[in-house]
Amino acid sequence: MLEKDATWVAIGFIMFLLLLVYFKVPGQIAKILDNRSQKISDELEEAKKLREEAQTVLAEFQKKNKEAEKTAKAIIDDAKKIAKNYEKDAKIKLEESLERKRKLLDQKLKRAEVEALSAIKDEVSEVIFEAINKSITSNNIKPSSYDKILQDGIKQIRK
Repeated sequence: MLEKDATWVAIGFIMFLLLLVYFKVPGQIAKILDNRSQKISDELEEAKKLREEAQTVLAEFQKKNKEAEKTAKAIIDDAKKIAKNYEKDAKIKLEESLERKRKLLDQKLKRAEVEALSAIKDEVSEVIFEAINKSITSNNIKPSSYDKILQDGIKQIRK
């Protein structure tokens, strides 16, 4: 039996296992594996804590984001209200300004109308008096009709 290779391999293998047990290799391997297992467990625990912290931070940011959106919406609504108020004020001021300008134009037009009528009356008066003077000086008209012409001229001027 010692002549077979398988026997020597089996003896060598058994001796190898005995050497491993003598030098406490399985304990060291177990210790290394336990350390590795503990390290992985610690990393998983830390990862869980980090995940929880990240979820907390995310929730806070979402809450702040919602608050910021509400604040922005309120600011926009206020700005719209202010813009509408400015628009109303501007319209009122424009209407007031247009009304003042219209009144001024009406006054100027009436003044110009009065001045034009006055100028026309003055011009007509001068023409009539000139005609009367010419007719008086030319002796073409009888003295009795002077009063009638004068009265007709005055009536024309008053119209």
